Amino acid sequence: MASHEQEEMSTKVKLSKLHCPFTWEIQNSVVKHSIMYIDNNNIECENDATDNDASCPLELLMKSLFKCYKAVSSADNDKAKKIITEAETVLMQIQQGQESRRTLRGIEHVFYATKCFVLYDSEENDQLEEILENIINTDDFTNEELGALYGCESIIWSCLNDFGMNKAIDMAKKAIEKDQDCALWHFILGKNLRRQRRSINISSEVSDAEKNHFEIAYAISKNEVFGIYYLQMRMETFYKFVKDRNYAIKKATNEKQVLDIAKKMVKSKPTNCKVLLKLALMFLRTRTSDETLLAKECLDSIKEIAPNNSTYLHYTGMLYEKCGDYREAIKYFKKAADCNNFVAEIAYVQYGWETGELEPLPHLLRMIKKYDHLIKERRISMLLAIAITYYSLHEDITNAAEYFLKALMIDPTNKKFKIYYRFLDFNTQSILLFLNTEFCPLLESKNLQETSQKIKDLLNLREVTAEDITYLSEEFRNLCKNN
Repeated sequence: MASHEQEEMSTKVKLSKLHCPFTWEIQNSVVKHSIMYIDNNNIECENDATDNDASCPLELLMKSLFKCYKAVSSADNDKAKKIITEAETVLMQIQQGQESRRTLRGIEHVFYATKCFVLYDSEENDQLEEILENIINTDDFTNEELGALYGCESIIWSCLNDFGMNKAIDMAKKAIEKDQDCALWHFILGKNLRRQRRSINISSEVSDAEKNHFEIAYAISKNEVFGIYYLQMRMETFYKFVKDRNYAIKKATNEKQVLDIAKKMVKSKPTNCKVLLKLALMFLRTRTSDETLLAKECLDSIKEIAPNNSTYLHYTGMLYEKCGDYREAIKYFKKAADCNNFVAEIAYVQYGWETGELEPLPHLLRMIKKYDHLIKERRISMLLAIAITYYSLHEDITNAAEYFLKALMIDPTNKKFKIYYRFLDFNTQSILLFLNTEFCPLLESKNLQETSQKIKDLLNLREVTAEDITYLSEEFRNLCKNN
C-alpha cells in the first residue's frame, strides 16, 4: 500500500514539472471564459465554426490542447481522448514540415505533457509511464525551443480572449526574447496588444509595439491571417479626424493602399472566417457604396460557413445600420447579444432606444449579472452606461452617483475615465472632466456634498487598495441610508 502511494506521489511530482495547460494555472480564467461563452441552453454559441481557422498548424494544435484541458476539467474523459488523438494528427503534420524544425522539441513537449494528464485522469498508467520516461527534458532546450514553450503558452492564454490577454502578452514577449525570428510569436503579441488597447477604448491609438509586431509577423510569413491583421492595424493607425492637410493626405493614401490589398484578398476567394470577418469590417468602415457591397459579399460567404458566429451577427447588424435599416440592424445586434457579445449588446441598447423599441435602463440592469465576469474595462463600461442612463434619461442623480462610484471603485485610475465618452443622448470629452466640472457641483447644489466628496476622493487616488475599496463601499452604503 505504501509502495503504491509512493508511486502515485512520484507520478504527480513528474507531472507537476511538465509544461502544458494543466500546469499553467489557467483554471480560474477558463471558468470565467466558459461562463461568458455559453448561452442559456448550455450550447456553445461563440464562433464554433471558426475554431479551425487557425493561422497555422501550431495555433490549431494549441487550440486542440486547450479543448482537451477543458474536457478533462469537465470530467469528460472520452471527449479528451478523442481530441488528443485528433491533435496528434496535427502534430504529425508539424513534424513533417520544415518551418518548425528548430522549435519542434518544445512543441512536442507541450503535446505529450498534455497527453500525460489525459492518460493520468483516465488511469491508463502503463502508457502514461512510458511517455513520462521518454518525454523531453526542458533543461537542455535551446533558446528557440524555450521560446516555443513560452509561445505555446501564449497561444493557450489567447484562447481565453479578454481573460487571458495580459498573460498572453507576457508569454509572447518571453517567446520573442528567446526567438525573434518566429512570425507567430510576433503575431500573437500584436493581436493581444490590440485586444488590450481596445478593451480600454475602441478608438485608442495604435502603439509602436503593436505596429512593429504585426509588420514583422507579416513580413516574415506572408500568412493571409497575419496579413489581414496587419491591414487592420494600418487602418486603425489613422482613426483620428485631424484637420491638418498633411495628415489628411497621409490618411487617404494609407486607406487607398490598404483597400487595394484588401480587394485583392477578396478576389482570391478566401475561406478563412477570420479573414472574411476582418475584410468585412474594413469595408464597413469606409464611405463608398462599392466597399459596402464588398462587405456584404464577405458576410454572405461567412453565412454559408458560420451563420451563428457572434461576430458575423454583429457585423451584419453594422451593415444594416450603415444602410439605414435600423430595425433590421437591431435584430442582428440582439442575436449577437444573445451570444454574449458585449459590444453588440451595447449597440442593441443604443439603437433600441433610438427607434423606441427598447427601454435602456431595465435592460442595462439585467446586463450587470450577465457580464459580471468580464475584465474590469468592460465592467467599468457597463456601470458607466447605467450611470449615464440614470443621469441623462431619468434625471436621477442619486442613482447615477451610485453607479459612477461603483465604476470608480473598480479602478479610479483607469483610462476609460479620461477619454471621449458617448452613450444614448450623452457625450463628454471625458467622464473625469464631466464629474469634476458638472456632476459633483450638481450634487453639491442638491445638498449631497458627502457623495460629491466620495467621487472626488476616488478621482484623486493614484492607486486604490483593497482597504480603500472596503472603506469607501461601507461609507457609501451608510451615506445612501442617511439620504
